[in-house]
Amino acid sequence: MVENTLRVSVIGLLLAFAFALSACGGPATNTAPANTKPAVETKPSKATFLAVGDIMLSRGVARLIDREGELAPFNSMADVFRSTDFNFGNFETPVSGNDTRVGKGLVFNTRKKDVEGLVKYNFKIVGLANNHALDQGEAGLRHTMAFLPGKGIEYVGVGETPEEAWKGKIITANGIKIGFIAASYSSYNDNGSRRNPFVARIEDVELMRNSIQRLRDEGCQFVVATMHAGIEYTRRPHQPQIDFARAAIDNGADIVIGGHPHWIQTTEVYRGKYIFYSLGNFIFDQRKPDTMEGLMLKVTVAHDGGVNVEKTARLDRVELMPVIVERFGAPRSATPAESAAILRKIGINDPVISPK
Repeated sequence: MVENTLRVSVIGLLLAFAFALSACGGPATNTAPANTKPAVETKPSKATFLAVGDIMLSRGVARLIDREGELAPFNSMADVFRSTDFNFGNFETPVSGNDTRVGKGLVFNTRKKDVEGLVKYNFKIVGLANNHALDQGEAGLRHTMAFLPGKGIEYVGVGETPEEAWKGKIITANGIKIGFIAASYSSYNDNGSRRNPFVARIEDVELMRNSIQRLRDEGCQFVVATMHAGIEYTRRPHQPQIDFARAAIDNGADIVIGGHPHWIQTTEVYRGKYIFYSLGNFIFDQRKPDTMEGLMLKVTVAHDGGVNVEKTARLDRVELMPVIVERFGAPRSATPAESAAILRKIGINDPVISPK
């Protein structure tokens, strides 16, 4: 009986002690859900990059470099290149490692020293998915994939497997994570008739969807989908270009930028997103009508800041900047009169796009 009375007394004392602690501000109980993230405030910021058309540092451009130096194709645009946080272009030649080859006919190769313009002028990323990716065979492509990152240049659009070829890359500028993917209409220079595992193809929508989702999962805030596709020397896109561009936007891309036709092509707004079907040539040695005109895009991406919105960024502004390609591969900024004439060919009167 005494033992039972003692047990009850002890239990009562413990309960009274616990109640006293609660009333006097004892250890607090965390009532927030276990999965609640701490508030993260992001400051507003902007990042700007140039997107340019086809870059071919081979053939006649290699001869220009021999005459005037490795930076000759780039020097006229130096101030423009320096006005951005980084730059992007379609790099249409492999760097095989065999510098005795400068390219001939429709088989291209870039000597290792000739990429110095890309390095100096802040091309942090290039697209390699194009019909000339395998001009120097698989060994040449593998050398390119090993060589460019060693020079500080990321690449998209090629890999050892289709999944690797579709793997996007993120460039971070001023705190904004901008992702890139690239795909081509063709794996060889054969109009797309043969396939291989090394080059991302525009018809592989499921791989594209997965690639964009992976970028988002990695914290990418703005996705740039690029393509190498279209009918050469035409002003309007054909259906495979349209299908890829719209599918990219349907699956989360924020802007689509194309190349390959060697002419600039018309643009489109689809579901509120901008599609630039072809920027034409940038550094190339062609002399046919309209192949000596190209288009640069100066793209500004904005993050408005706020709490727990780290995955949100938007297109703030695109400036369309026409170029004239001279001396078989040296672009310069077009004059105001030249710019107006070039933009009229694709139905554009105002060179600045500021989405609402």
